[in-house]
Amino acid sequence: MGLHEERRDCVDSTGGRSNIKILPVDDMLDILWLISKVEPLEELMQKVVDTIAEAFNMKCVVLGALDEKTGIFYPKALHGYAADQAIAIKKTGYTLERMKGDLGEQFRIGRRCYYIRAEDQSVWHDDDDIYILDPEKTGAARESPSDWHERDYIDFVMTDRLGNWIGWLEIDQPADDKVPPKDVLDRIQILSDLTGIAIENAKMYEEAIGAMKDAQGYLDLIVHDIGNMVDPLIYYANLLAFVSGLDARGMADAKNVISAAKSIRVLVDNVRRLAELKDSEPIALERVDIKAVLHDCISAVKRDFPSRDIVINFECPDVVGPILADDLVRDLFMNLLNNAVKYSPEKQVEVGLKVIEGHSAYTIRIEDHGQGIPDVKKEQIFERFTPRPEGFDGTGLGLSVVSLLVKRYNGLISVRDRIAGDWTQGTCFDVSLPKLLSSESRTRIGDYGSADMFSDSGSSQGQPDRKE
Repeated sequence: MGLHEERRDCVDSTGGRSNIKILPVDDMLDILWLISKVEPLEELMQKVVDTIAEAFNMKCVVLGALDEKTGIFYPKALHGYAADQAIAIKKTGYTLERMKGDLGEQFRIGRRCYYIRAEDQSVWHDDDDIYILDPEKTGAARESPSDWHERDYIDFVMTDRLGNWIGWLEIDQPADDKVPPKDVLDRIQILSDLTGIAIENAKMYEEAIGAMKDAQGYLDLIVHDIGNMVDPLIYYANLLAFVSGLDARGMADAKNVISAAKSIRVLVDNVRRLAELKDSEPIALERVDIKAVLHDCISAVKRDFPSRDIVINFECPDVVGPILADDLVRDLFMNLLNNAVKYSPEKQVEVGLKVIEGHSAYTIRIEDHGQGIPDVKKEQIFERFTPRPEGFDGTGLGLSVVSLLVKRYNGLISVRDRIAGDWTQGTCFDVSLPKLLSSESRTRIGDYGSADMFSDSGSSQGQPDRKE
C-alpha cells in the first residue's frame, strides 16, 4: 500500500469511535450561511476558525491568507493557542514555493486536502515548532493509525475562481487526539472552499469601502471647497459687470463669467443632493403644504432668471391637502421649473403649472413651450449624465435628482409632449405625489381662486389661480 492510500485508510476508518461530531445537513447549511456573509476580512477569518473548531470538535485551528502586496502567505486567524504563541505564529510568513513544497501531491487525501503525518515529514523547519502545544510529545511514536501525533497537521488549500492559491485552513490538533474521519474532512473541505469564495468577496468589499472613502473625499472637495470658491467668484463677477466704462465686449465677458460660475454652483448643489439622497438613512417625512412650496418656487425661478420675461400660469384648487415630504421637495420643482425656462429659446417664457387632484394623489403638471424632447430620448432623461440638448450647458444631473426625490416620496413622474405627436412644441412633466389621507389633513391654504380640476373619476370645475 502506498503512502497516499495509507493516509486515506487512516481517515476512512473511525475505529468504532462514537465521539466524532458529524453535523447534520441543517447545521451545515447554518454554518454555510454564517461564513458566506460579506464582512470585513479579519472578522470573517476569525469567525471561520471559531466556527469550525466548535462545530467539529477541534482544539487548534489556523487560517492563513495571501498578502497580495507582498506575495507572502501569513496566518491571519487562530483558535486554541495562547496569546504569546498566537503572536509568534502570525509573524511567520510563507512563500508560494514553500507552501507547495510542504503540501506535495504525495500528501493529498482529497480534492484540496493534505494530511502531513509526523512520520512522513522529511524536513522539519524551525518555524514549525511554534505550532506545537506539547514539545515533549513530539518524539513519541504513534500508537495506532487513528491516533493524532503532535507533529501532524491537515491543510485545506483555498483557491480563487481562477484556481490560484489564496490561503489555507489548517487543523493542528483535534480535541480528542484522533485523526478526523473522512466524512468530517469532507464537510470541512466544503466549508474551506466556501471560505475561499468568502475571502474573495470580503476583499472586494474592503476594496469597495476604500473606493467609497476615496470618492467621498473627492465629493467633499467638490461640495465644500469648490462650492466655497464659487460664491466669491459670482460676487466679484457681478461687481465687474456693473463697473462703468466696460465696453460691449467686456460686459459680455463679465456676463459669461457669471453664467459659468452659476453653472458650477448648480453642479455642486446637484452633486451634494445626489450624495444626500443616495447615502441617507430611511427618513421620516413630514406634512408639507405643496401649494406654498410651488408659490415659493415661482418666485425663486424669476429671481434666478432676471433677464427673462417669465409668465407662469399657476392653476390650483382652493383647498389643497398636505403631502408627505421634506425640505428637498422644493429642489424637485425648482429643477423642473428651471429647465422649463432654460430650454425655452425665446426671451419671453410661458410655463404652465397646474395642481390636479386625484383620489389618492396630487399631480403637479409643468408644461413648457421649449424645444422639446425627442421620443427616443424621453426614457433616458432621468439617468445621470444624460447629454444636454445642443446649445445648452449643464451636467445632466438635475433630472436624476428629480427622479430620486420622486422615489423618496413614493411618487411617480412621467414625461410627454405638450402637444401630442409633436415633440418640438414643448414638454409636459407630470409628478404625482401621494396625499396624506386623514379627516384632519385637508385645510384651506390661502385664497388664490380655483381651477379646472381632473380627478381619477372625472373632472371638477373651478377657476384658475392667478398668473405669476
